[in-house]
Amino acid sequence: MDFLVTVCMAAIASALYRMLVPEGKFQKQISLLIVSVFLLAGINAISGAELSLDTEQLSVEGGAELIGFSGDVNKSLQKKICSDMSAKLYELLDKNGIRPEQIHVNVNISGLYSISITQVKLVFNEGEEQTAAQALRLVRAELPEEIEVVVA
Repeated sequence: MDFLVTVCMAAIASALYRMLVPEGKFQKQISLLIVSVFLLAGINAISGAELSLDTEQLSVEGGAELIGFSGDVNKSLQKKICSDMSAKLYELLDKNGIRPEQIHVNVNISGLYSISITQVKLVFNEGEEQTAAQALRLVRAELPEEIEVVVA
């Protein structure tokens, strides 16, 4: 029922739109604004989501929860990237008979679409310098130059 009401309201609004939009230099801007409102109403009707612009419901605590949530997402994303990368490196080195003590992967998430692996650290026991050097060559050959590869 809500969908039909929304469609009827959109039809009435489009008729009003034709009467209210002035001819002239602001026609494009006003048209864009009204079309955006119509699209939002249509998406809202289709998805069944409730859109509330009530400012009294917004609070600093709610914003803090969102910030905490995004921080948790970043941490879990970092853990996933690090574990996936180290698993692939363990597999690569294992195929060549090299078994490091540990592999550390450093990831930097500086924005919504900016995720980068900055460093890979291969940890070997003392006395395995030749094996470490071979592992360093293998990993450097597989990874892009932007990723720093170190052996400890």
